[in-house]
Amino acid sequence: MTVKNLQGLSAIVTGGSRGIGAGIAQELASRGANVLITYQSASSQAEEVASKIRALGSEALIVQAAGTDKEAPARIVRAAVEKWSHIDIIINNAGAGDDCLLKDLTYDLWDKILNTNLRMATFLVKESMPHLGKAPRIVNISSVIGRMGGSWATAYCASKAALEGVTKVWAAELGHSHNATVNCVNPGPVGTDMWLRDTDAAVLAEWDTKMKETPAAPRIGTVDDIAQIVAFLASEESRWSTGSTVNANGGMCFV
Repeated sequence: MTVKNLQGLSAIVTGGSRGIGAGIAQELASRGANVLITYQSASSQAEEVASKIRALGSEALIVQAAGTDKEAPARIVRAAVEKWSHIDIIINNAGAGDDCLLKDLTYDLWDKILNTNLRMATFLVKESMPHLGKAPRIVNISSVIGRMGGSWATAYCASKAALEGVTKVWAAELGHSHNATVNCVNPGPVGTDMWLRDTDAAVLAEWDTKMKETPAAPRIGTVDDIAQIVAFLASEESRWSTGSTVNANGGMCFV
């Protein structure tokens, strides 16, 4: 039986309409949180996740919010505050990660990835500050690639390493002032439809070798592997952890 340790809290999960984000949103709801999820374009997927959240006994909101839209953070916060008056949990999960070698990198692709993965998270937290609850929990979703590096990922690696960096900054700035904890989770490959459908074949082959060497188990990660760690960091039980990056990748990266 799931412990309702988030009962009545209000959460925002960006990119919560599919993949890891959808899994996190439903896990938070199963523990009692009311959840706002954002989506970029597929409103039907967002509605499906919202229905599952409501079936768990929690309230759900969906907000369209492209990661490149400068107005999105304010729109997300406004919707959450109008519904629940304050924000207890923020999961910065929305991301873009097109595979691209350095020789093919363009300014447009750089801006898309950095704006979605870093700017969106930064300004969502900034907009939320006046409305944070009594003991807010902020969790940023990074990636193992931010520390490991690797081919095809100049912009993606830069954005995720930067997200780990600002996690420490926000932990320092928001700890005493807002009683907040801010942590980061860096998954390795996770077996979502996006990973299997959108990842270049050459990249899949490169990661397949690494996954077979993963210490915890020679397999790809699951959405639930990540959601359980994030849910812990969103709870009161994680109160003495802040500014950290949790290696949610089966030990693929120990750094």
